Amino acid sequence: MTNKLFLLKFSYRNLWRFPKRTFIMLASLVIGTGFIIWNLNFSESGSKEMMKKFLAQYQGRYHITHSKYYDVENRKLFNNYKTITDEDISDKTLFTTTSRRVTAPVFASGQSKTLGILLTGLDVVQETKICSLYKMIRGGRFLEPQGHREIVLGKRLAERINVKLGDEVAVIGQAIDGSIANDLLKVVGFLDLGGGDLEESLAFTQISTAQDLMVLQPETYHQRVSFDMEHETYPDLKGVAVTSWREILPEISVSVHFIDRFTWLISIIIMVVISLGLSNTLMITFFEREQEFQSLNIIGAKTSWITTSLMIELLLLGTIAVIFGDILGFIFTWICNIHPVDISLFTGGKSIIMGGMVMQPTVRLYSVPKYYWQVPVMIFFFLGLTMIYPMIRVIRRSKNAI
Repeated sequence: MTNKLFLLKFSYRNLWRFPKRTFIMLASLVIGTGFIIWNLNFSESGSKEMMKKFLAQYQGRYHITHSKYYDVENRKLFNNYKTITDEDISDKTLFTTTSRRVTAPVFASGQSKTLGILLTGLDVVQETKICSLYKMIRGGRFLEPQGHREIVLGKRLAERINVKLGDEVAVIGQAIDGSIANDLLKVVGFLDLGGGDLEESLAFTQISTAQDLMVLQPETYHQRVSFDMEHETYPDLKGVAVTSWREILPEISVSVHFIDRFTWLISIIIMVVISLGLSNTLMITFFEREQEFQSLNIIGAKTSWITTSLMIELLLLGTIAVIFGDILGFIFTWICNIHPVDISLFTGGKSIIMGGMVMQPTVRLYSVPKYYWQVPVMIFFFLGLTMIYPMIRVIRRSKNAI
């Protein structure tokens, strides 16, 4: 125990024999650790915040549907003949964070053109409580809860079929009983989705209107869309399917996954660059102490004892660095939580179009606990690699090594 304590004191003393050099190495590790933690927090918080804002506009975090509503291989395909009712959902507590929808693939005909669109019937009262779609009205108004046979169109869709507020749009499709579904709906508002693709392919009406169009019973619908943005877990329901946004929007899920993995790759590259600089500095330091090592060998110190002391020096350096690096990363993450990062600096001042809908580019950072131990583990791993080559050179050059 006394020998180990002496070895620890000896290593700590040697660490500060060259205080300026040690401070530079320590500063590079602290700043590198802090930046990597902040960067990973930024990446994950950014992904979550952007997805929350995006999903809260229209898509929702998950859909509760008939087990055969969505195609197993491709969630872009769905069977409009498969419906559900509230009785099919065992967990009634989900009703407060979900909204009923009826979907109707139809043709919409205006004054100059007829286009295929997806007409969605909304439970207007519930949608305005939990969904932010109504906030995107830029002309006219949103659907009235007690209204009937009203329609809200994307701005680009309205321009393409040449309709104005107050005009009527003819919608034609197929009802679930096999008959021809057709109706005239009055245009009451336009949605500004930032000019994305969804702006010319979506239209919305009251759920009662869509049920009448599709010849559905008042208690029957296609989807319950969840807007619970605080919990990432999905309910386990029997008899119905729960489909996450990642399955419904695989292209966006892949992009988010790629960004997260790419951020880790950048972090590793940063650590490799720092490690190369540390390796060069350590090699210079060890060579300057070559006579000291030889003297220690002469008085009886084994090479293994000297090697252990050098490893302890690096361990102490790394421990101090990751502690202060964790603190630095937490402080900057906390600051960016109070003052969200405006990433319009990186987008030329423009909003972001995601999945056909506009997103405001601001990110509020949150600390992700796992990064405060994963990053230190990575730091110690690279520090270990950094020390290998300098130590081999020192051992080989030690003429009196025992």
